[in-house]
Amino acid sequence: MFFGSALLHLIALTSPGPDTAIVVRQVSLYGRAEGFKASLGIGIGIYIHCMLAVNGISLFILEDKLYKLIISMFGSIYILYLGISMYFSKENSLTNTNQTIKNKNSILIGLITNIFNVKAFLFFISIFSMLMDSLDNIFYYIFPIYFAITSYLWFSFLSYIMTASENKTFNIYSNKYIPTFMAFVLCLIGLIIFSKSIYEYF
Repeated sequence: MFFGSALLHLIALTSPGPDTAIVVRQVSLYGRAEGFKASLGIGIGIYIHCMLAVNGISLFILEDKLYKLIISMFGSIYILYLGISMYFSKENSLTNTNQTIKNKNSILIGLITNIFNVKAFLFFISIFSMLMDSLDNIFYYIFPIYFAITSYLWFSFLSYIMTASENKTFNIYSNKYIPTFMAFVLCLIGLIIFSKSIYEYF
């Protein structure tokens, strides 16, 4: 069942979502290195999700509709905030270097975005329900580490690919239109998650 779970995880990683959007945000604003840092934050978040799922904490949290609503609301508002701030960050970076440095926080941004993603809670609950019979001895520790490292490597690879081209049109750090587009995407994701969480609760 491990290979099936690993394949599902790979498919989930390559599917567009909040984590991908956040990596694109950090890379387009601050460059490849910050994409790597955001990837690390996401990897740490994935490891925490795995440990919560393995110990049954995730299931306990999501069984309570209020807890689920709080997590979704916080995550959506945070993503919306990142989208709005991104709209102004590229312009500010041209005139205020200190402000740019202050607002990077890529590891923390990647971590928070991933941790407060309800879909990540649900995904790893389903993954570890498939792997429950295999979670003996050392595998209890290996599986979460594997998923965390794989996630970090994928988003780091994505950060590299997006900045590999010398052509400014294809290098998102040099493309002046990407920040505006991604700001819109992040705001849209935040609003969708927010409205969906309200609808599901009430």
